[in-house]
Amino acid sequence: MNMTSRHRITARPFVAGSCLLLSAVAFGSAALAQGAEYDPQVGAPTRYQASHTGILNGKFWTDTRYRYEYVDQANLPKDARASTIRNKTGVESGFFHGFRAGVEGEFVVELGPDDFNNTINGRTQYPVVVDVESAEVDQAYLESHNIPGVVLLGGRYLENLDNLRYVGSVAWRQNDQTFDGAKATITAFPSVTFLYAYIGNVNRIFSDSSPVGNIHSNVHLMHAESKELSIGKLTAYTYLIDLYDLDRFSNASYGGFLKGKQKLTDSVDYHYRFEYAQQTSYANTPVNYDADYVRVEQGLSKGGLTGTLVYELLGSDNGVAAFQTPLATGHIFNGFADVFLVIPPTGLQDFYAEAKYKVPASSGGPLSYFGGLLLIAQYHEFRSAVQDLDYGSEFDFYAYMPLRDGFYAEAKYANYQADKFFTDVQKVIIGVGYQY
Repeated sequence: MNMTSRHRITARPFVAGSCLLLSAVAFGSAALAQGAEYDPQVGAPTRYQASHTGILNGKFWTDTRYRYEYVDQANLPKDARASTIRNKTGVESGFFHGFRAGVEGEFVVELGPDDFNNTINGRTQYPVVVDVESAEVDQAYLESHNIPGVVLLGGRYLENLDNLRYVGSVAWRQNDQTFDGAKATITAFPSVTFLYAYIGNVNRIFSDSSPVGNIHSNVHLMHAESKELSIGKLTAYTYLIDLYDLDRFSNASYGGFLKGKQKLTDSVDYHYRFEYAQQTSYANTPVNYDADYVRVEQGLSKGGLTGTLVYELLGSDNGVAAFQTPLATGHIFNGFADVFLVIPPTGLQDFYAEAKYKVPASSGGPLSYFGGLLLIAQYHEFRSAVQDLDYGSEFDFYAYMPLRDGFYAEAKYANYQADKFFTDVQKVIIGVGYQY
């Protein structure tokens, strides 16, 4: 395939989906703006503030995290023990003539045990822990608010899109995934927010020292999201992903979803997400395929307790190729053991249940010392999308405890029991951090 095919953009499904979305929104009501909340499973929300003047009215942040990770993988002779510390420090200017700029540096250092395979140190007798010593420019961007209803950004930036299933910064690992390119966020229309982003290079979590640490690309992300309707929010998207050095993961995905929450009683809420997408081969993908994606998520919440049942299908085209999301924050999907970061050719069905509890910050009595504590437990049953294979099952647990003055502690446990795919994996991860 010649270079012309690499730059082909097939946007008709996106346009059709966007028109349907606009039609639906015309009958809905606008939602009130809500502030982003820090999610320890995902990372810090995208920083945004209303336009103002004064170049000195900027921001400074720093984020330091120590982590110890233990991995027992049944098909390897030795267990991994990784001890690393990460710091991200950044500054962002105030606005000057409608522009502002930001820069962030990221540093990862090994401390103590380094008995693990970081993918480039050759220690293949150990399981992989992708936390590589590095010193990198994590972000460097210029943002413009000069066009009413349009925010333009160019440079190196983080992108955490929707639930991170397609595009994310992989904030769980010590080295973020960031993107070189540009994006436009358009809020000029009263009921829909549009996003277009171009990515010319992916700075992956493997660091600049890795031969696959930087992937040249020709990625186009097109996304339209409605304001809040009575049934929830509607979203349509087209993601055209052409990865020059990883052609087997290039693909085009077209889809949409409905996400919402309804009150059942004064104290009980019903929340849901219904999503469908189709993925096809794109650019120089070595095989032609079509695969479906389905996510059905339903749950109930009362106070700080939430229970959720999820079915997720990453389909397969007769075992030739499966639905892939190479730019995702894959760790928060399909189990914390990271067995399914790359979906096998026979696809994946994930049936899982999640229980989540967050202690109210103002809780009284014996729980007053644990205000803000977040607990998550999951159980997964994994099967293939074709050929009726029972891959295995997994139990996961996560705890996050905010401490005083920006400090926090966290712990994670994952136990994957293999049947017809891969091997048994057990992980124990503990960490402490500070954010300002």
